[in-house]
Amino acid sequence: MKNKPAILYVFLANAISGISQGMMMIAITWYINNTIDQPDLYNALFLGSSILSVFWGPYAGSLIDRYDRRKVMITINVLGGVYMMLCAATALVFDDVPVFLVCGIFIMTVVFYNVHFPNLYAFLQEIVPPASYGKITSAVEIQNQLAFVLSGALAAVLLEGVPVGVLEALRLQQYAHILAQPIALEKLIFIDGCTYLVGVLLLWKMSYVSLTERDKRPIPVVKRLQDGLTFLKERPLIFVFGYFSHILFASIMVCSFLILPSYIRHIVQGDASVFGLSEGLFALGAIFAGILVDRIFRKNRLFGIILFLLLGATIYSVLFFSQSAIVLLVMYLFLGMMNASTRILRTTTLFQLVPNKIIGRTNSFFGVLNTATRILFIIIISQIAFFSDNPDRSMGFLMVMLLIAATVLGLNYKKIQDFKKKTTFD
Repeated sequence: MKNKPAILYVFLANAISGISQGMMMIAITWYINNTIDQPDLYNALFLGSSILSVFWGPYAGSLIDRYDRRKVMITINVLGGVYMMLCAATALVFDDVPVFLVCGIFIMTVVFYNVHFPNLYAFLQEIVPPASYGKITSAVEIQNQLAFVLSGALAAVLLEGVPVGVLEALRLQQYAHILAQPIALEKLIFIDGCTYLVGVLLLWKMSYVSLTERDKRPIPVVKRLQDGLTFLKERPLIFVFGYFSHILFASIMVCSFLILPSYIRHIVQGDASVFGLSEGLFALGAIFAGILVDRIFRKNRLFGIILFLLLGATIYSVLFFSQSAIVLLVMYLFLGMMNASTRILRTTTLFQLVPNKIIGRTNSFFGVLNTATRILFIIIISQIAFFSDNPDRSMGFLMVMLLIAATVLGLNYKKIQDFKKKTTFD
């Protein structure tokens, strides 16, 4: 494969930053909600960053299509590393990191996320031959989920300390005064800052040959945004495909962050261990999907997406009727498979339908629409008592949304397939 060394450098940098940033976001969530006991502040941060994403996303997409994507990644890592080091240094003066700086880390991570992943996918499309699109998107999914699992495990150890029983089993009890103690937040921030700088070194060393044509003209940002919207307006089938294939992801974000804690507590009568195990099984299901899905649905990815939307709706219907923690865990394993499968098939198809010179704006635009849809779902579920007081009914609402998405894609199935045959690269 062409550009193989560059691909390896990108994956290594993405893995290191993914694990570290995953730990950081878990640490911040725990710090705000538990250490300083300000859950309202966290809710405001979560909602505010989501709204910010709606406005920042399109601009981020235009930057991705305008500038050298390797340099964009380097710039993000430099800015992130410098800010994290400055935050860690404040602990030397104030004995702790000020809360407003911690909130700044959360917002910065969200802002960078809106650049990082669209830029990552655009860059990979740029340096990977079309025949390998499916393999590369599957590899990204596997890596991200492994990073999620590792970051969760490491965060649990670092935030709570290694259990004394584990240390005794490993005959390391003499180090309990170090290993059994939770790590301070400023130290985690320092570690995260170091990973940003490691990413800079890896990306700086990388060399590659572009396999696609990128628009390097000094076009104003507003004009680039207009061009992106015009591209989708003139190709409504791409819009239909991109938007409705994202609905499963929007539903899962709402389910995991808004519905699941209440569902576990009130419906299945579970505790925090059930929540943690469900997230772990979700990631495991996603890893399975990354290994298998593109091999199975390579010849008909749209059919696969519609199928997984229907299976996702089936999972929500099972959770609507069930009151079993075991059923919940099994369903979350499959839900992880459905979500990852849909993302892999969707991303690969968009690679085939959208030229690289405009892929950044396109992915960012769909990301914005997905965030707006997620906010709408949150408002409906949290503000309407019929749903907010009954988490099982909220599962039913998500089921209906997936059925609508599957129906729309099914009705446009032939049109999208015919359009794809005329447009695809492979």
